[in-house]
Amino acid sequence: MLIDGGGGFSRSFDPGERIVAPYLWSIKIMHVDYIVLSHPDRDHFGGLAFIVRNFSPSEFWTNGAVGIDESYRGLTDAIRMSKARMRMCDTAAPPLTIGGVNLRCLAPLVGARARKGNNASMIIRLSNGQSSFLFAGDLEAGGERELVASGANLRSTVLKVPHHGSRTSSSPELVGAVRPAAAVASLGYHNRFHFPAPQIVDRYKAGRIVSEHR
Repeated sequence: MLIDGGGGFSRSFDPGERIVAPYLWSIKIMHVDYIVLSHPDRDHFGGLAFIVRNFSPSEFWTNGAVGIDESYRGLTDAIRMSKARMRMCDTAAPPLTIGGVNLRCLAPLVGARARKGNNASMIIRLSNGQSSFLFAGDLEAGGERELVASGANLRSTVLKVPHHGSRTSSSPELVGAVRPAAAVASLGYHNRFHFPAPQIVDRYKAGRIVSEHR
């Protein structure tokens, strides 16, 4: 399963071709069963078209939103040609067990389909034994409050930090509900938004959480 495919500051740089695919090939993965897009922002789907064309996915998971970036059509065309099955991942989706790993779609909330942008992000929790991972997309504070209020089990060993460590995310309510042992922020090199925000790093450090930046 591949969750999101990154993007680049330059449209001529394809992270799927230049980063993700070489890594998968290096560990002898030639086929990806599930390709998952948390939400259709280019910095999350930018590398996926190449992966779809070259790794014959069985399924493509979506939050139901449609990207407005012109390059999103390249991804949808690749998915159509691959004949991958489309799967909606929201709170109506039943829990799954894949290869011994339990998976639940915790957001977007059914009935909130009008919600757009970052707070429509697909949120997935994976667990196996004592280890668990929460992938939080680009969720921001409003969406985090709804997620916590939903009563879903958010406690996770590893948290993919929402919205790259933006100050508009990682609210105290979410951090307190997840209580991760490690928080991993996905960042663009010398990104112009200066993510992660210092106060967010401090918030995780205050909880004695290890923060790793890529």
